[in-house]
Amino acid sequence: MPLKIIYLDDEADLCEMFKENMESPEVQIWTFTDPKDLFKQVEAIQPDLVFLDYRLPNTNGDLVAARLDPSIPKVMITGDFDVEPQSNFQKILQKPFSFSELESYILEQLKRKLGA
Repeated sequence: MPLKIIYLDDEADLCEMFKENMESPEVQIWTFTDPKDLFKQVEAIQPDLVFLDYRLPNTNGDLVAARLDPSIPKVMITGDFDVEPQSNFQKILQKPFSFSELESYILEQLKRKLGA
């Protein structure tokens, strides 16, 4: 069973790059540029991992994370060095991030899911 990942960023280009670089037969990715769309789909998707951009129009990744099931691991992605999240994040990645760093983290999560 593939690892199911949601990626939320208001920049459509970043969503597209994330999906192109990270999706594989073992990793399914859904991208969203609007938190409202994510909230409509999250129960149907039942993600294993959620990546959230911090700066979003009219909200932030911290507030989005607070509305998601606390058992879903979350990763904050931000270009702000002084962000202190209030929600529970497994990891904080600074923009610009490297896809090799993301790939390593996703592979670690996939192994965890498969019990390896």
